Amino acid sequence: MSTPSVWGVAGSPVDHSVTPMLFDLVGRSLGIASNSTITIDTENIDDVISFMQSHDGDAWISCTSPLKHSLHQKFPLKNRGSSSLNQIARIGGSMVVRDTDGAGFLEACRGLGITPSDHSLMIKGGGSTARSIAFAWTRKGGYIVPMGGRRPLPDGPWSTNVLIQERADVGVDLDANPGRRNVTKMPTDVKLSVSYDVNWNADDFAIRMLAAQHLDAWRYLFAPDLSGQLPTVENLLMALKNVHETHDQS
Repeated sequence: MSTPSVWGVAGSPVDHSVTPMLFDLVGRSLGIASNSTITIDTENIDDVISFMQSHDGDAWISCTSPLKHSLHQKFPLKNRGSSSLNQIARIGGSMVVRDTDGAGFLEACRGLGITPSDHSLMIKGGGSTARSIAFAWTRKGGYIVPMGGRRPLPDGPWSTNVLIQERADVGVDLDANPGRRNVTKMPTDVKLSVSYDVNWNADDFAIRMLAAQHLDAWRYLFAPDLSGQLPTVENLLMALKNVHETHDQS
């Protein structure tokens, strides 16, 4: 495979993002490194694409809010199920994209013993991440309970698996502002948060999901030929925890 000249994260805000650290940790485990690790603080996906097109060599970028929907608008034939994309790479001169939010959420839930076939999922919000999770959850046979929010979950491929009820087994509030922890109460047995701030912990569900979706991006987009050598989610979280604790002590 061709080693990227740059990897990193784009969106706004991104000053709290753990993604650059994950890139470095996964790369280190595989014995590869980019020439540069970057953060692009922007609300315009054109800034990201222009940077990648003008940069020499391959570039791997994870996109966070508010770029996921606008990235899909640039590549409308990709992932039409949720109309959301959060990974973009320039490999060999060509742009390739992928959505990993839904897969990352499912994998993080599996780590807690939560599966779509056995748990109903209440979703607050209807943005890109909410649609990605709804799409992935219902594709695995799960049922969702929309809760409204600033932007309610729209109709989509998940609509046939919607339950109209006041409670659910698991809840996820996707209305939190980027870079802010989520403390909203929900009528569920388990409440999950996919938001984190600068005071994140490697044990947070949001960080588990981020690690899982990051590995998905490596496996299917960035370096599929190295998929068999990737660390597990647990191993990546352990490495992240060690680095984080070392940084806190310094």
